[in-house]
Amino acid sequence: MGEPIGIIGAGITGLATAMVLSPKHEVTIVARDMPGDLGFNWASPWAGAAFHPQDKATKIAQEMQMDSFHYYWALAHRDPKSGVQVLPLTEYFDDRSDDSQTWYKTLMPGYRVIPKSELPSGCTHGVKYTSLSMNPQILLPWLKEQLVAKGVKFVRAEVKSFDEARAITKARLIVNASGVGAKTLAGDDCVMPIRGQTMFVKTDFNELIMKDGSEYTYVIPRAGSGGVIIGGVKSDRLDTEVDEELKSDFLMRVNRLTNDTFKNVDLKSVEDIIGFRPGRKGGLRVEREGDVVHAYGASGAGYIYSFGVAERVRKLIDGPIKAKL
Repeated sequence: MGEPIGIIGAGITGLATAMVLSPKHEVTIVARDMPGDLGFNWASPWAGAAFHPQDKATKIAQEMQMDSFHYYWALAHRDPKSGVQVLPLTEYFDDRSDDSQTWYKTLMPGYRVIPKSELPSGCTHGVKYTSLSMNPQILLPWLKEQLVAKGVKFVRAEVKSFDEARAITKARLIVNASGVGAKTLAGDDCVMPIRGQTMFVKTDFNELIMKDGSEYTYVIPRAGSGGVIIGGVKSDRLDTEVDEELKSDFLMRVNRLTNDTFKNVDLKSVEDIIGFRPGRKGGLRVEREGDVVHAYGASGAGYIYSFGVAERVRKLIDGPIKAKL
């Protein structure tokens, strides 16, 4: 067994990292919020959590997304109780006319371009492929259960420093997967919360719909919930008050993309969701700094990067030999 490792944060990045490191290391996760908690102070339980490849990505970022996709794809077929499901995805754009700059054509199964004549009004390009969605409120507790069975320890505590995390976890080496908390822990002024508002709608609609460009709109089915997440918006507001006008805007945008599938939705009956994504100016940070490995800043793409980030963390600790996910 390798050296003990402490992980700060029990969100999707921390859990994925523990899963990848636990075969070789004694891992302890210390976190204020744990799987099953539904407070507003962390992002993981509130994410839409669709696997929607991030288009503007460096080669390393593409590799992390690929690693993550392969893990979730295997998991969806191996254990449906995990809350991960395979779904068809339709992706629309209004800021491009072709897929000449799209890197994930060979990654996503069944990838094909939609004929221009079939695009909704206002869209200039579209593609279809098979993808995945994750229900965080099922997946996070499932991952914790798997990790406990592997001997990973969980300690509920809000740490103020890496030395405090070392004292609790009895580990010299710390993985900083603290999300927004990295602003203080790592002294990183680039870190900031990004407010998201979505709504949960009861429906049997079972297809992922995304639109990028001048707007960010999506419909994301949640396994085992009997409904979908509709959104979205990104804001620098820090309050948790629901913006009622946004709800009407969500519905208008989604109906434009789905041929009025949700035209009869009563906005008074939907479940409003407010969450704060762990954003960072400059993007995702995955790097080693002495005895601390930083893994934060994925913003709204935490689930998309999670197991790829975990694999990169493992390489920074153990070297380039790839662990079995």
